[in-house]
Formats: sequence, C-alpha cells, structure tokens
Amino acid sequence: MKMFLHLRGNRMLTRIWAVLAGLAGLLTVSPAYAGVGMLQQGENLYISDLSFAGGNTRWDVQRKKIPSICKRRNLDLVQGYEYGYSYFHTIYATATLAYRHCGQINIPARISVRTGAVRRPAQTLLSGPSSGLGDIELGVRTRLNHHNTAAWEAFLIIPTGYDNNSPARLGRGALGLGAGLLFASRKRPVAVSPWGWKLGSRFTYFFSGKGNTIQSYATVNYAFSDSNFEQTGDFMSLSLRHSVSFARAGVAKNTFGTFSGAGRPTSVTNSDQLKLELGYSHAFGNGWSTSLRGGKAFFGRNAPVDYFAGWGLNYRWRD
Repeated sequence: MKMFLHLRGNRMLTRIWAVLAGLAGLLTVSPAYAGVGMLQQGENLYISDLSFAGGNTRWDVQRKKIPSICKRRNLDLVQGYEYGYSYFHTIYATATLAYRHCGQINIPARISVRTGAVRRPAQTLLSGPSSGLGDIELGVRTRLNHHNTAAWEAFLIIPTGYDNNSPARLGRGALGLGAGLLFASRKRPVAVSPWGWKLGSRFTYFFSGKGNTIQSYATVNYAFSDSNFEQTGDFMSLSLRHSVSFARAGVAKNTFGTFSGAGRPTSVTNSDQLKLELGYSHAFGNGWSTSLRGGKAFFGRNAPVDYFAGWGLNYRWRD
C-alpha cells in the first residue's frame, strides 16, 4: 500500500510539473506576431526589397523552351509600410519602382473556325527599356485566431501612369481587387523544434480585361536561433512558388492566349509558372533585420525561364 501511494504521488507530481512547464512555455515563447504578417497594436514595420530577374529563354504553349528575342534584365525596388492598427487588423501599403530592359509579347495567329483560314498571322511585339513607378498596393490583414497562425487579407492594386499597352510595362496595367489566406506553424523554442512552415494563396481580379491571377506559396523554415520566422532570429527557408494567369479579353488574352487550330481556347489557364527559392534571414536585435534569397523558375507555360535574386531590409518599432 505504501509503495502504491508513493508511486501514485510521484505520478501526480510529474503531471503537475508537466502542466506548469507547458504554461511556462506558453507564457515565455508566445510571439508578438507570427508568420502570417500580423503586428501588435501600435507596431510599425518598414520594408525595403531589391530584386533582379533575368533570362534568355521562355516556355511556349506546349511547355517547350524557346529562345527569347528580348533578353530580360528586370529590376524591382519595393518600398513598404505596415502598421498594427489593432490586435485584429494590420494595414499595409507598398509601391514598386521598376526597370525593364526590354519587353516581348507573342501574339498567336487567329484562325477562322468555319474555313480554317488564317485571319491574322502570328506576330511578336517588342519594345525597348522602360523605368519608373509601377503598381501601388493597399491592403488590410486580419487574424483568424489567437495563436497567430492564420490570417486573411484584402487588397487593392492601383496602376500608375506607365504605358499599360507596352510589352515592357511596369505592372499589370489595370486596377486590381483581391483577397488571400495565410497560414503558419506555431512558434516553438529552437531547442524543442527548429522547423516551421508557412502557406499562402491570393486571388486578384483585374478590371479592363487584363486577366486575373492566383499566386500561391509553400515554405519550410529551419531556425538557428529562437525565431518567429519573420523579423526575429536567424533561419533558412525553402519555398515553392506557383502563379497562374487567367485572361478574359484584351491585351492579356493576346499576351497569354493558348489556342487550338480552330481558334478556340485549349485551357482555362493561359500561363503558369513554378519557382524554387532558397533564402536566409538574420535579425540584428535592435529592430533591424535583413534577408537574402535566390532561385529559378523550373516549370511553366507561356512564361519566362528566369533566374532571380533579392535582398531585403526591414525595420520595426513601436509608437
């Protein structure tokens, strides 16, 4: 009997210690914000990102690689600001300064459905370099739970004064309205598990017949120090990024259209692209953080075969 009571007492103490340890973990490692882009109320975030993309080939409608007349050498400088408006809402704005070395649009032949005659031969539109202010994005992000692991966002994309019919245009060329979902793993001490993940997808409807898009990503993170996989700690990331373009009419349909011999669309999607990206992020501990990334597009249709690289610098502070 004494032995039974002694064992039972030890088990009870073990359970109590486990509960206390779990509570202590929740109190000490709960992040200020997690990997879904949510800030605390009154918190500010400045974002600067410089990226390069270039290549000499592209995928055609049969996913075959063909040489590009335009040798792409594109630069983008993104400037952004985010603010924790409340516990549930983070508002943000971004503007893009862009440079395009050249532009190329492949327009397929138009064939009569009844006679099979070529009504318009295939042609390629080319243009020289262009630079200036691209699209501006305004949005709001809202958390879906108290674990900082899920959020949704709504956003507006505003084109500026660039030539939206140029093959080297600096943005989509039309007003866009969209929504997205973001998910992430819960933050844990690196001693418990250094791994984390993030998922996200957004749909954008573009007015004026410029075609709609879906952009998605899946990311696996590995932390070298305690991190929330955004602006704290040191971590590596491996991402798979997928984009799909749908065209309704106008320039986008001519740019991305996929047609059969009878002139009818052969696919509901007019272009798609898969990219693999490797990145590293480092936090300096005084509000500043930086990141490096690079990768390549490895699968697509009616899309460029590009290499890309980027460098980001962020600063966060409180009111």
